Amino acid sequence: MSFEVFVSQLSNLIMLPPGINLLLGLGAFFSRKKYKKTSSLIAIFAISTFVLSSLPVIATKLTMSLQTDTYLTLKQIKTFEKQEREDIAIVILAGGRRSSAPEYGEIDTVSRMTLQRLQYGAWLHRKLKFPLLLSGGSVNGEATSESVLMNQTMLSAFNIPPKWIETESKNTAENAQFSAKILKENSITDILLVTHASHMHRAKIEFEKTGLMIIPAPTVFESESDNWQDYLPSAKALYESHSALHEKLGRFWYWLRY
Repeated sequence: MSFEVFVSQLSNLIMLPPGINLLLGLGAFFSRKKYKKTSSLIAIFAISTFVLSSLPVIATKLTMSLQTDTYLTLKQIKTFEKQEREDIAIVILAGGRRSSAPEYGEIDTVSRMTLQRLQYGAWLHRKLKFPLLLSGGSVNGEATSESVLMNQTMLSAFNIPPKWIETESKNTAENAQFSAKILKENSITDILLVTHASHMHRAKIEFEKTGLMIIPAPTVFESESDNWQDYLPSAKALYESHSALHEKLGRFWYWLRY
């Protein structure tokens, strides 16, 4: 595991809910005798922020605040369909893996997020016929890179053979750097970049640094609903809040790091 991956996982544990709430709660508990008033305020803050993070209405707003790039319209796609170009490709970013999936004989396969990206990338490829590049390495030193797993899924589930796979990257910045090298060697100047809508902003910035022309092709948009259940805490909402805050933290880290 690289140092950057370790820092990312540690920050997820101690800086985001529910980890940060647990740490604050423990701090309040052990300091309650010496700092009674302060510990009470910390405990109230820990509980209230935990509950807020568990509300679907809050999780949705956090996720939507990350969706700064709009989806490709059918009109835009039809415009691309009419173009006969050899300098454009579709790039799909990995979004994680399922390790040792028992129903597949204890082998690794793509995660739900990666599958969602593959599904949209496959749909675009069928519409536009642009070549595909799959990007994703072995984040924790696994024997098989995420892009190889993506390639297997593209062939078995969608019957589409990608033209290139990038197997070395461990994060979004490396996705961009290593993918750009492959693409430029093959005279590709423009790309349709496929990733989740909430992740697109950070991915687009990193790919733009490589000098490629980026056309955002985000997928999986969150939208507001009008449901009374949105105001009831749920584990799903807590996960979504955690994911949205993780992305915000990632943007800040990339601003400092890259």
